[in-house]
Amino acid sequence: MKYTILEIIEWDYGCEGVPDGEEPMCSVVVKGENGNEKTIKLSDSYLSENHLNIGDTIEL
Repeated sequence: MKYTILEIIEWDYGCEGVPDGEEPMCSVVVKGENGNEKTIKLSDSYLSENHLNIGDTIEL
């Protein structure tokens, strides 16, 4: 199903920063073709490498 990205929320890791061995993550609010909204977890690098921004469509 195709989803439209409505919002990208970068996680706040506080003063400790990103834990060793993990990569920065984002919560991504998407809306499906059926009109349902949900929040998914994607890595910041995945979003960057695929040039994904608000308004773009992804297939899950």
